[in-house]
Amino acid sequence: MKRKNNHIAKHTCKIALVLVCLIPGIIPSSAQDLSSFVNQKPIAFNGGLELRGIFYNASGIAVRREPFTYLLSGSPTVSLYGWSIPFSFTLSKDDRSFRQPFNQFGLSPTYKWITVHAGYRNVTFSPYTLAGHTMLGGGFELNPGKLRVGFIVGRLNRATVIDTTTQALVPFSFSRKGYAAKLGYGTQANYFDLNFFQAKDDSTSRPDIRIPDSTNVLAEANTSMGYSTRWTIKNFFIESNAAISIYTRDINSPIKLDSIDSDLLQRVKGFFNINGTSEWFLAVDAAAGYKAKTYGLKVNYRRIDPDFKTMGSYFFSNDVENWTIAPDFSLPNGKLRMNASVGIQHDNVRNQKQATNRRFIGSGVLSAEITKQLGLDINYSNFSNNQKPNTLKFADSLKIVQTTQVISLMPRYLIQGTQTSQMIMLSVNISTMDDYNSYYGSEAASRNISTGQYFLNYTISIPAKRLSLFGNLSYTSLKSTDVKNSYQGLSAGGNYTLKNNSLQAGLNTSVMQGDDGTGNKSLIINGTANLNYRFNKIQTLRFSFYITNNNPGSAITGVNPAFTETRGELAYQLNF
Repeated sequence: MKRKNNHIAKHTCKIALVLVCLIPGIIPSSAQDLSSFVNQKPIAFNGGLELRGIFYNASGIAVRREPFTYLLSGSPTVSLYGWSIPFSFTLSKDDRSFRQPFNQFGLSPTYKWITVHAGYRNVTFSPYTLAGHTMLGGGFELNPGKLRVGFIVGRLNRATVIDTTTQALVPFSFSRKGYAAKLGYGTQANYFDLNFFQAKDDSTSRPDIRIPDSTNVLAEANTSMGYSTRWTIKNFFIESNAAISIYTRDINSPIKLDSIDSDLLQRVKGFFNINGTSEWFLAVDAAAGYKAKTYGLKVNYRRIDPDFKTMGSYFFSNDVENWTIAPDFSLPNGKLRMNASVGIQHDNVRNQKQATNRRFIGSGVLSAEITKQLGLDINYSNFSNNQKPNTLKFADSLKIVQTTQVISLMPRYLIQGTQTSQMIMLSVNISTMDDYNSYYGSEAASRNISTGQYFLNYTISIPAKRLSLFGNLSYTSLKSTDVKNSYQGLSAGGNYTLKNNSLQAGLNTSVMQGDDGTGNKSLIINGTANLNYRFNKIQTLRFSFYITNNNPGSAITGVNPAFTETRGELAYQLNF
């Protein structure tokens, strides 16, 4: 094991030395620019402090919190030559905590075309190799001219231990270390990069034996390599990302690679951690299009193998292949804009499942400024599923043939006067799910669902009076074979500010009535009041009051009784 670790260390050093000689790089915009270092303040201190008192009361139900509690919290930040070091603390009646960032602290200083990473960093070289996974380590990115090289090495996971403070168990894991490299040529708009990522669990850092079943945790290894590119020629562009991920699920497995029929793994077995538990996966996406000032067209393709994953990323949506066409158009004056996407998608890309789920994916957005006062937004999407069996037969009730449609209309009308500004907006959202499967011998679509949401909003603003008022009417319905629910509501409120902005007040109330289709009606009333008073630039006093009255209806009163809850907050804020 020591020989293997020494070999890996030597291999890593050689790669780092080669990359240094090639003068690596790309400069992330979030890095600290050292060229302005002398212009930064040596030290600065700012942040906030808040003390809150919370009052609570309930009738009709058991109380859900204490009648009174308090909370003192702060978020001071120390800045050293432009680098921010935030702290936070919380002190309450039942809990006390203090957090500082040094357990996850990192820097990425930049000087001209050189960027250095140190500490905890989130670096992305490509979407299918190293893609934003937090790493504790060090590296660099350099961009002299059009050369693009990067390298980072460090720890991705710590070995699992029991939290000595809370005695809580955390998910099992070994200590996982890895490195990533990038070598490319080009600019931000036109480039071609080669990417490499490798990581491995340290099987000697076995999780804490006090954790149940921790001995069943397997040490894994992963190697991912691929490319990323984008090229633009006048108005035409192409872009693509692809990678092969070789994943070994147990680096200590006695199963030999000879038992697996894979030409690719046989060819590379001398270079990576490969045995009988190893598999390889492919991920690729590509797009080509044309983009003019007022219109464009883009064709996309994406294919990700089932179980594709890399230790350099947290999550992938896998086992999917799709084609989409995405046109866009706008008038030169900007009064009409349209974006759409239409395509097909399916899973079971390696024909390993008993059935393949095929989907039509389509969506579109249309925005129009019909007049200076009248505007309209339209959104539409249509997604269908059609699951077909392959060579194995299965029960008809497991087939899936569904179509889901969603349409949204949002007209708006603005009345602009010399003293007031008024807005009337109507929002209509309709969605349907049509199920064309047969159940229990019936050919009828028995599980169709339709939902409708309707909102009418009115707002009036009077700037001279520093006053705004609003009202809203709403109606929602849900219908299916066995369910027919509806809700209708009314809300109203307003905000007022004193001339010097020292006092701000707001009120809001809403009434919602529900009907379950059997004659049983529910009623929910909510009210909110807010009052903010600012003494000066650094001190603010805030008061909030909330009340809820919930009557679920006589038919279910015994299960869910009617109740009233009130809650108040008084807070003092200090900003420095």
